Amino acid sequence: MIKRYLERQKKKFVRSLPDKIRCKLIWRYFPPFKAEIDNIVFRCAESVDDYIKAFRLVHDVYVQEGYIDPAPSALRITPYHNNPSSRVFLGMYQECGCEIPIYTISMFPDSDDHLGLPMDMAFKRELDVLRDKGRSLVEIGALASAPAFRNGDMNIPMLGNRIIQRYAFEYLHCDDIVITVHPKHRWVYRDILLFEELGYVDQYDYVRSNPAVAMRLDLRTAEEKYQRAYGAMPREKNLYTFFFGQDSSSICFPKSSRINNKNLVNSIYQYAFSCGLIGGRFKN
Repeated sequence: MIKRYLERQKKKFVRSLPDKIRCKLIWRYFPPFKAEIDNIVFRCAESVDDYIKAFRLVHDVYVQEGYIDPAPSALRITPYHNNPSSRVFLGMYQECGCEIPIYTISMFPDSDDHLGLPMDMAFKRELDVLRDKGRSLVEIGALASAPAFRNGDMNIPMLGNRIIQRYAFEYLHCDDIVITVHPKHRWVYRDILLFEELGYVDQYDYVRSNPAVAMRLDLRTAEEKYQRAYGAMPREKNLYTFFFGQDSSSICFPKSSRINNKNLVNSIYQYAFSCGLIGGRFKN
């Protein structure tokens, strides 16, 4: 208990430091980053079974974190997943011919003919500023990692960030990634992944009235920012090389840039209806 208390105090002290000092201190103690991990593959969800595994992982982790109430369907699926251009990514641990989901993240491209973005619920004004400049937005959400595969290791979430950054930029040709995070995770996106803060709310209904921070990564300048921040660091701790360097066998991109997950999502809805949906609306 004393050790945990001291660790919390150390983190509070580091996060209270001025930006430049805090970032340099954090970067100095980076663990080695691996662009390839044995038996782990990150890829797009391609089947109904993939989607069910992803939505179940998000549901279980969000319930554990207190972000949502348990749902009869045991799935966390939102109306934004029904956008034909949305995409779900999975990190899979492969063993003896089986795949175990250990990480998932969803991507919601902005759309005039759909529902906009989940963040519009609390941050529409901030997003409209970017839209008015003609920028193409994609929101990242429904992020969850299996507790058994955390253990303080940053490689798995970093591989997740690598696949969504590259997909958003190279496949969707978006200008900005936007995301909402709990304030306790703000420092990871700000100090390590180089996101900018857009806004803050004390209560965000999308995640059971928890507080939320809106953040943005400008994909047009991301490579330059990473090079400026990390370019001089040793290769094993260099996030510029990690994100923009050699290809990784742990990441598999789809062969086609054309996305239409409508049939898959419709199948998921049919599955979820049979597991506790009422009146066509999810309880969660």
